[in-house]
Amino acid sequence: MNIQHSLTLCFLLAGTLAQAESRALFFAKETAKESTRIALSIDDDKKVYGTKVWQPKDEHGARGTLQGIVNGDVIQVVYEYTIEGSEQSEEMVLKLDGDTLLIGEGELEDAGKGRLNLKEPNKVSFTTALKKVPVSEPKPGTPERKTMMDAMRGPISEYAGKPVTFTGKIRAMGSWARFSGAVTPADGKKVNNEGIAADMELDFIAILKKDADGNWTAPHWGFAGDTSVLEEAKEKYPKAPWPLFEWVQ
Repeated sequence: MNIQHSLTLCFLLAGTLAQAESRALFFAKETAKESTRIALSIDDDKKVYGTKVWQPKDEHGARGTLQGIVNGDVIQVVYEYTIEGSEQSEEMVLKLDGDTLLIGEGELEDAGKGRLNLKEPNKVSFTTALKKVPVSEPKPGTPERKTMMDAMRGPISEYAGKPVTFTGKIRAMGSWARFSGAVTPADGKKVNNEGIAADMELDFIAILKKDADGNWTAPHWGFAGDTSVLEEAKEKYPKAPWPLFEWVQ
């Protein structure tokens, strides 16, 4: 499975997890020489999906997807990544410690076909620490969420040709936010335009921005079954915080 296909699969899985009991966590270590960023989506404290990006300054880095299981505060994953144009995978052990994510280090052995396994996964040394990146998720019924939803409601209702309702989650960080979920007609009846009706069967993504007066707008939104809406938004708004685009490479 190539990395882009893995990213799309993880994006779709994350959308499914958003409707179940799940939590999204983000961790980073930024220095003058390099940065490491990890995003995790944990399902019912049992399964985990995510991404990891390691980027040294002015050099090729490694980026890819994580998938595995959670056992208490220990997370065991397989990291499928691309480095210098080559696709590889390796076992990793992570550990949650409060607001810190520790990365286990241990001897790796070649398992063939670009796969590296930990020789002794139970004896790794947790020496690399990433700090939690704070994000918020405004809950339904709160004034903040209502203003965000209202910012989307106008343009999307105009696009659909009738009032709409939203179901999903909002992730906010500073003056930026991302909504991911579904859009349905408020009257429960399918829209007349077949193309728009087909769009509304897909996942809906919106990037929200708060201005200096505290007003939210939805400058970028779209329907898709992959990461294309987020890819476009990341290119258009490069200064938006990375936790909004964890599935985009």
